Amino acid sequence: MTEESHPTDVRMSYRDPLVEKLRAEGRMQIGRLQLLLPQSFGFCWGVDRALAMVEEARQEHAGRRMWLLNSLIHNPRVNADMRAHGIGFLKGEHAVEGALDSLTQDDVVIVPAFSAEVEDMQALEERGVDLVDTTCPWVIKPHKRTLKYLREGFTTVIHGTVGHDETRATCSLVQHEGGHYVVVHDLREAGALAEFLRGKIALEELQRSLHPEAFSPGFDAAQHLAQIGIINQTTMLASESRAIGDLLRQALIERDGEAGLEQSFRDFDTICRATQDNQDAAIAVIDEQPDLYLVVGGYDSSNTKNLARVGDAQGIPSYHVEGPDNLGEVLSFRERQSGEIHQVRDWLPGEGPLKVAFTAGASTPDTILGRVIRRVAELAGESLPEPQLTV
Repeated sequence: MTEESHPTDVRMSYRDPLVEKLRAEGRMQIGRLQLLLPQSFGFCWGVDRALAMVEEARQEHAGRRMWLLNSLIHNPRVNADMRAHGIGFLKGEHAVEGALDSLTQDDVVIVPAFSAEVEDMQALEERGVDLVDTTCPWVIKPHKRTLKYLREGFTTVIHGTVGHDETRATCSLVQHEGGHYVVVHDLREAGALAEFLRGKIALEELQRSLHPEAFSPGFDAAQHLAQIGIINQTTMLASESRAIGDLLRQALIERDGEAGLEQSFRDFDTICRATQDNQDAAIAVIDEQPDLYLVVGGYDSSNTKNLARVGDAQGIPSYHVEGPDNLGEVLSFRERQSGEIHQVRDWLPGEGPLKVAFTAGASTPDTILGRVIRRVAELAGESLPEPQLTV
């Protein structure tokens, strides 16, 4: 399946006529309520591709046991649909107890769009299962760059989230190839790494500043930070990834001088194009200074979390919600820094003109976004039109 071939037949099951109208027009005025949508949001090509591959596998292997290694994508609705279609889970929250140990050659296992750890892939191959690998090509891109770094003797610095499926897969790849890595989650953590590279802080302070599992086993800072190459988890905030690259580059110039930089530093942008497009489009909508900015997507979705940061940066009240059930007199949302679910009252002004911007993560179905938009209109006292889906 090429990047040009979009599996629209699968996407159609998640279409929403209101969202399609807003996607085409960008805005809608209903009474006191103005709704804004960015030019790019929601399902990306990689998600479309993964869903199409699952549907093709269901048809090809009808009657056989089918399993997902873990969540196909980070959206509870989509993963619930997988279970409803009879696809079991081998790992994660919905794992079927004992399923991994019972796999045989008669089973079909789907590798999620985030890729998988080397150890898991080896175990599945040893079991002789039929594999359906939906790994997004954009995820393969940092893997290829990592292998290049390893061949050149560089340690991989990953701008990502410790424990995220994609970053776990990358860390596993580095370890399997005998290399080393360090994961920095944000600019603050990268700043600590930069200070260590400059010789301004001790190793103990660096270790306290990063996640306990940020370093590869056997990491020797004196040896393994002599040469570093940066990659990004593909769903991180692109502007922050660029800032981290600049920060670490400057730290190494101070340590090694301009002449030594070529021998000690590599940088390569591995942010997914769809992630970049969605972030840029969200920034354009935020520039219109809405009264409220709602980001819709699974709480485990990295790209959705980073879309919420776009509003934070401009001082716009911004909330990451999973769906319409989060909206009522009290709004429940995921707090970005802690990851905890918080609640806020009086989040929706009761009178006067109201401009609300929405966006959705790359794994968020249009149907969920549409239900959130309708819920906001209902709470604002307005009734939205219900356009018809076009063929």
